[in-house]
Amino acid sequence: MEQEPSSALPAAAESAPSKRAISVADAPLLALLGDESPVVRRAVRLELERRGRAADVLLARAARSDDPRTRAAARSLALRRARTAVARRMLKLALRPRISLESGLWLMSRYELPELDTRPYQLALDAFAAETVKRLEQGKLRAKPSDVLLDYLAGDLGYTGERENYHHPDNVYLHTALTRRRGMPLTLTAIYLAVARRAGVRAAAVALPGHVMLRIYDGERGVLCDPFHSGKRLSERDCLGYLADHGLPFQPHWFNDAGEPALWLRHMRNLSRGYGELGLQAEVRDLAQVIRVLEARLPGSPAH
Repeated sequence: MEQEPSSALPAAAESAPSKRAISVADAPLLALLGDESPVVRRAVRLELERRGRAADVLLARAARSDDPRTRAAARSLALRRARTAVARRMLKLALRPRISLESGLWLMSRYELPELDTRPYQLALDAFAAETVKRLEQGKLRAKPSDVLLDYLAGDLGYTGERENYHHPDNVYLHTALTRRRGMPLTLTAIYLAVARRAGVRAAAVALPGHVMLRIYDGERGVLCDPFHSGKRLSERDCLGYLADHGLPFQPHWFNDAGEPALWLRHMRNLSRGYGELGLQAEVRDLAQVIRVLEARLPGSPAH
């Protein structure tokens, strides 16, 4: 029996703490990180911001403090600074003439875990693609790309939709969806697309309002399926029924192959909503800057 490739995926790699000691002058400043007064805490944050990258060294040491309040405050502030830096990288990507969806999704994962090493997850996708190619070659002319991809990812590996706690960010991030084999329709579709691209299989997302589907091409014929429902194959009647059930008039352009910037925008909106439901307003503000840039280049894009 063939062993499933890369089923055990790693967690974030932890960075080694700096060996630089806190100076006598820095110690009182860091001791105030956990002060009861919000005015004092804000003054400390502003001073650390003024110090730029040097503040990262101080926070790394303070995160190992014996005082639990100082330790917690340092870790929280270090995470906020790291996420702000990743948000700037996402903004730069949004401004580029060409946007790679996969690059955007890995940045979103790094926004959640700034020290995340995405290479093992990319190797997992490589392994999934290699197995897909192997199965296509074994089937030769009889093997349809849609059958092979769906049977493997949805059937053997069990990728399907997460119905509980639907809007949680874990269902948006590519690395968590790969590990849990659960996610939103959009995230699962992104996994299929990443594997298909690596395997040389033509596929595209179909961005219906509120639900993204997947189109896999068997030659010139496109097979529509739903990764959220374990790769269920869809007929034209199924799609029209979905639109009718949600009170949506038929719009032919909804069934076109979706572009990568539009898909990334939908990912960003999903993540922003998830953070909002968790009350993480600083993260919502970070993502709002990227969303505005993407919306400006994609006028009329659907809201979900």
